[in-house]
This record gives sequence, C-alpha cells and structure tokens, in this order.
Amino acid sequence: MKSFLTGTVAAIVIAVVAGFALNATNMSAGDKYSTSNVRLH
Repeated sequence: MKSFLTGTVAAIVIAVVAGFALNATNMSAGDKYSTSNVRLH
C-alpha cells in the first residue's frame, strides 16, 4: 500500500510540475506547428 501511495503522489507532483512548465512557455499548439502556408484560427 505504501508503494501505491508513493507512486500516486509522485505522479501528481510530476503532473503539476509539467503543467507549470508547459504554461510557462506560453506557446499553443497552433503557434508551435503553424507555418507560413497554414492559417489557424
């Protein structure tokens, strides 16, 4: 049971850190993958 709780807490911490890291870049998927030939609205 202890290993399950440790893994759950680790997954939550990783998800929160990854969320903050991705929000810090301020780049949407449209900005990331758009080219001069593609118009995304």
